[in-house]
Amino acid sequence: MAEEKQEKEPKPKNSKKILLIIAGAALLCGGGGGWLALFSPWQVVDGRALLGMKKAPEIEKKPEKELHKFIYKMDPFIVNLSDSEKMRYLKLKVEVESAESSSNEEYEKRLPQLRDTVLAVLTSKTSKEIMDSEGKTKLRNEIAARLNQLLTTFQIKTVYFAEFVIQ
Repeated sequence: MAEEKQEKEPKPKNSKKILLIIAGAALLCGGGGGWLALFSPWQVVDGRALLGMKKAPEIEKKPEKELHKFIYKMDPFIVNLSDSEKMRYLKLKVEVESAESSSNEEYEKRLPQLRDTVLAVLTSKTSKEIMDSEGKTKLRNEIAARLNQLLTTFQIKTVYFAEFVIQ
């Protein structure tokens, strides 16, 4: 019986040692991984690996141009297209961007004329003309040109289509 007790006592000591060794190994691996993450010579900065560099290379900062100009929103248009074989409808929401950074009074005063011009352009198109991206680009350019003919104190820079549905 005495021998059985002696055999059972070393086993708990061995299992404690094994647990301590495993915990120590986990700490070493975690610490090593942390060191590599922080001080690795293979860090990636701005999509480039910094092999052995202490500092990231300086990136030239260009002066930022004002990206957002003033955008005027129009109510949605629902028009009949000029397709002869089948009746087609276009639902279009147009937003126009000016080169100015604030609202212009002329836009509000001429809004009925501007909407009428957009309606005239849209109803002259067929679904085949404006279905693909090239047709949409031509339509944007035509709308901008026609609107700029009406405006005197500012000009339309870009025309955006917020909705475009042909049915």
